[in-house]
Amino acid sequence: MDAEFKAELIEWGVDWDEILDRFMGNEDLIAKFMFKFLNDQSMNDLTKYLNEGNVTEAFKAVHTLKGVGANLGLKGFLTPVKELTEILRAGSMEGYEEKYEEIKPKYEALITILNKYKT
Repeated sequence: MDAEFKAELIEWGVDWDEILDRFMGNEDLIAKFMFKFLNDQSMNDLTKYLNEGNVTEAFKAVHTLKGVGANLGLKGFLTPVKELTEILRAGSMEGYEEKYEEIKPKYEALITILNKYKT
C-alpha cells in the first residue's frame, strides 16, 4: 500500500491498528477492500430514502453503512452513522438532518481519497 494513501486514510479517521489486525497485517488486502467501498451503494440509498421520507428503507441503508464502516475501521464517520441508525431504528426522522450533515462531508472526503489512489 502506498504510504501517502495510508497516511490520508489515517488522517481521515481510519482506525489503522484495528483494521491492520482485522486484515492480519496485509496492507494490500486493506487497500483492496477500501477500494471496494467505492461500489457500496448504501450512502446513495440512504440519501434517496431520506429524501423520500422512507424511514424503513433509510434505516436499512444506514445500518448497512454502519456495518461496512465498522468492518473497514471507518471511525471518521462512524459515530454519526451509529446515531442516525438509532434515530431511524426508532421509526423516526426527527433530528436526522443534523446527523446526515455530519456524515455526508466525511463520506465525500473518503470517496475523494479512494478515487485519488484507485488504480
